[in-house]
Amino acid sequence: MINSLPNHTFTKNKFFTLLLLIVVLLSANVANAQKKKKKKKKKHQNLEIVFGLASTYDNNILKYSTKYLERFINNEDEGRFHINAYDDIIVNPTLSSSYTFKLFGKRKSKINLDLSTKKYIVNNIKSFSSFTIGFRQYITKRASFKLYYSYIPSFYIRHFRDEDWVDVYGYTPESFVPMGFSKDSYNFWVQNTFFKNTRIMFSMAYLKYYYNEHFIEYDSKNMAYGLKLYQPVTNKIKIIAGYQFVSSDAKAFDEIGETKETSDDSDGSYLEDIFIIGLNYKLPRIHKMSNYFDIDCRIQKRYFSSTHYLEIDPTHAGRVDDNYRIYSKYTIRLNKKYKLTAFYNYLYRSTTTLAEENVEYLSNEKDYKQFQVGLKLTYTFKK
Repeated sequence: MINSLPNHTFTKNKFFTLLLLIVVLLSANVANAQKKKKKKKKKHQNLEIVFGLASTYDNNILKYSTKYLERFINNEDEGRFHINAYDDIIVNPTLSSSYTFKLFGKRKSKINLDLSTKKYIVNNIKSFSSFTIGFRQYITKRASFKLYYSYIPSFYIRHFRDEDWVDVYGYTPESFVPMGFSKDSYNFWVQNTFFKNTRIMFSMAYLKYYYNEHFIEYDSKNMAYGLKLYQPVTNKIKIIAGYQFVSSDAKAFDEIGETKETSDDSDGSYLEDIFIIGLNYKLPRIHKMSNYFDIDCRIQKRYFSSTHYLEIDPTHAGRVDDNYRIYSKYTIRLNKKYKLTAFYNYLYRSTTTLAEENVEYLSNEKDYKQFQVGLKLTYTFKK
């Protein structure tokens, strides 16, 4: 019998929120208690709140391969598809708040709290929310570090067949069950500007995925390490180059008495190389309004490390994913408070395997193309 998903509550997040409020209140009291000086000083804007609203069209919300898009259109695979359309409009309201103060001498400190909700208009099953809380500390005028925590309570991937239920019901609609997870992300980065304007950032992240009761064998612990370079080449153009390494260790078993080595379940463990190249281009002003273009291109090579035989784990044994990502956006600052961004993202995955007899199966299952296009309006309040 499959183990139920371990309880994963929101209690620790309440602690972080309470800590944030305490720091804000204490900082405010200290500021109010300071004596007023005779000479007027420039007013510092310590509180910043950014409201955002984005609308996105996504042409393949569940990252289906051509095979499954055709099956959806033809009303095949009863029980697999729990969506009303394979594309959708996404409404994404966001709220970002930050407060700057001086906790250590004259060096700035900053705390932030960010909230985001993505609402799928046609397919509500895909809607989800996330929140982030963080602390940034300047070490010098040119060096700083940041610690932050992010949480996604529930994220729906899609319905899959559960092999444990196939043993009970056979290949029937009842053997299709939802796959989803909650996610904890603990993050750290440190950066410094060398020479005149060469900025280098090192980052680390520890991510924990908790899958729902049907797929607890996919529970995993991930580590990510990254290095990024930000280098202006002219006063208008800046290039970004980076590399990230990710290791994922999946549980790979779902029954009492099993181990990762002895189970007959899927093993989603992998190693991944991510190569990043980007560009920021400040364009000529339009009626005194500043505007710029950004593009971020990524090549991700993922090597699955399942040691289970092909007959046991055809989805992962010998599998290699080539992922290509392009994120582009054009931003124009309408005035000091309002900013409008138009964006276009393209995502593509090509899957192959070291097991030649499984190449066609994996390609039909996992290859996909996806694009997203949209607009975002943000309003910034400072005090």
